[in-house]
Amino acid sequence: MQTVIEQERGRFDQQRRRTYQIAGSLGVLMVAIDIVKQSLDHTQPLVVRLVYIVNDLFLIAISLFVVWLVTTRRGKLTTVERLMFIVFAAESLLFNGIVPPLLGQTLALRWEQTVNDDIWFLFMICTLGFHLFRHRASVLIVTSLYGLSVIILGGQILFSMPHEPLEPGLRSLQVYGMGAIFLCFIYIVSRYRAQTQRLQIEYELMEEWAFVDMLTGLANRRRCEQVLQEATARYQRYGEPFTICLWDIDHFKQINDTYGHEGGDQILRQMARLARTMIRSTDFVGRWGGEEFFLLLPCTHLAEAEQLADRLRHRIMEHIGLSDHVVSASFGVAEYHPSDDQTSLLARADSALYEAKSTGRNRVVGAELSPSFG
Repeated sequence: MQTVIEQERGRFDQQRRRTYQIAGSLGVLMVAIDIVKQSLDHTQPLVVRLVYIVNDLFLIAISLFVVWLVTTRRGKLTTVERLMFIVFAAESLLFNGIVPPLLGQTLALRWEQTVNDDIWFLFMICTLGFHLFRHRASVLIVTSLYGLSVIILGGQILFSMPHEPLEPGLRSLQVYGMGAIFLCFIYIVSRYRAQTQRLQIEYELMEEWAFVDMLTGLANRRRCEQVLQEATARYQRYGEPFTICLWDIDHFKQINDTYGHEGGDQILRQMARLARTMIRSTDFVGRWGGEEFFLLLPCTHLAEAEQLADRLRHRIMEHIGLSDHVVSASFGVAEYHPSDDQTSLLARADSALYEAKSTGRNRVVGAELSPSFG
């Protein structure tokens, strides 16, 4: 499950990087257009145009820097995002709020700037804030930023009275009010998405725990039976052969009596790790119960399965043990036959395992077909 979560996080990070690459490139284009517009707008004083052009060049530099960071993967993505948030929040407060009135911006021009770009730039920053920070922190930061923007606009309206018509300023306030409602919906959607993802992860964890043996990390008996049923269905539909193997740790009770249950648990975990290294990617291994394990080998006949089981038997003696105690195991192997069902196949494998244990242990026994199957 952890691997799946990491893979999902990696895909999401890749999507974020692509989004920032596209958004940064479009931002550079939009700011370049604004530079051209400022250069051609001779209704504004030269000093005002120069201030905005210099700021636009700064924004282009920042945008290109961000695109370079996310493309070359320099630094953590969250660090780049927080840098973007700080710079753009400061830009919004300064050049969409404080600086324009100081440079003689009228309420009419403020209304034009609000609907053209100011409010959209602020929406972008607030949406990024909801994404970057945790629940309460994001609400506090976004509310503070948006509230300061509204306060600055309100201050401009108050100081413009009674020299200018108030209608453009009130329109701007109305847009900011509607924008606040829009941000509430963005917040609700972001919280809903986060809640949905959390519930999905919890569901997947519960689903995985239902099929995983918590001691060894292998599939549990319920999952083994499910896989066996699927293999049986494939045989009946496509004729795909398969063989199962049941094996049991020899004298496991003595191990528990000598080393305690913690020693026995250690042996079981060692067995699980070894089994994972021995099987093919298409094979399936699980804990059948107690000290007994289950192995399903697709597209494998009895003779080949016996050879694999014997290799595993030798590796167990070489690599599993406690102190000077050498661990061994007994194996029962059975290939699926058209006359079989799940119950008869398991019974034949279990009988072969019983024979291996009753004839001296530490051996592999292949199950023969009962005469009734003839």
